[in-house]
Amino acid sequence: MNNRIISISLTFLMLCTFLQAQEITPERLGFRAYQLEDEELGHINYYLTGTEGDSKKPLIVYLDGSGPYPLFQKVAQGIGSTVVLDWQNLSKDYRIAVISKPGVPFIDEVGSDPATGFPTYDEPEAYTETLSEAWRVASADMVIDDIFKRVAVEEERVLLLGFSEGAQVAPHVAAANDKVTHLMIFGGNGLNQLYDPIITARYKAERGQLTHEQAQAEIDSLFTVYDQIYRNPESTTDFWYGHTYKRWASFAKNPPVESLKKLDIPVYIAYGSRDENPVVSADFIKLEFVRMGKQNLTYKVYPDFDHSFNHIQFEGAEFKGATPQLNKVMEEAFSWFGEN
Repeated sequence: MNNRIISISLTFLMLCTFLQAQEITPERLGFRAYQLEDEELGHINYYLTGTEGDSKKPLIVYLDGSGPYPLFQKVAQGIGSTVVLDWQNLSKDYRIAVISKPGVPFIDEVGSDPATGFPTYDEPEAYTETLSEAWRVASADMVIDDIFKRVAVEEERVLLLGFSEGAQVAPHVAAANDKVTHLMIFGGNGLNQLYDPIITARYKAERGQLTHEQAQAEIDSLFTVYDQIYRNPESTTDFWYGHTYKRWASFAKNPPVESLKKLDIPVYIAYGSRDENPVVSADFIKLEFVRMGKQNLTYKVYPDFDHSFNHIQFEGAEFKGATPQLNKVMEEAFSWFGEN
């Protein structure tokens, strides 16, 4: 299984490399830190640009991808981030809110897997024990309400933006909180996320990468794991592909398409065509909106773009390179936001 299936998306934006990493705080990066306490959810830490005395501005609430990674990471090249927004420029015109996952700090050092180059970070106990779709939905819902109590928000322009796992969370938040006026999602699943590896196995059989017998054996083994996950949906000691059974069961409980169909606000969805499994889910979302006669969806697929919106180039079967195009994708999305 590849990283797309577990919906990890880390975009490393090298910020302010002249800063000494040990001195970096939310305030140095332009955020004010807030903490909410909830008997069931525990500590909820979120960070908001601007000051409480600022005049009214539109609000953007950003939900990042999966994994226990800090919102900002100290790396050898400078500062990386899971925040794919150009928040420094956007904060001139918008209030930007970002939310930490349970037990995860705003910023910390991350390692690197020597074999893959993929970032590594030890899961905090609170993350392991608490992280679920329900936690992410409820915490984001509470944060939005709390922001409205603290600062002046332009109520007609409240954008909820989810990337990767955050794109699976965002539709449920938008359905729960009527303060959200616009929704953007990038690279999330529309259907049950556990369907992804099944689709992958079928693809491999059709492409000749597996025999049909091998693909069926792989799918049968997946259903064995899924049975264990659904039988132990609260387990935080059993893991599969880097996540607890609790995490998997919670995200596989309510397909995002069901919440999306309830929305009448403007919705923008963007995918790369090489993000194979999620884009199939997104095609189903589009089909459902067509079936229902709903006109509030803008659906954008970028041919040959991957999960992180890199443009992938091949010559025949030979890989030739990947060109980052995330800025272009975001510019087009915010152009839509400006028009709706």
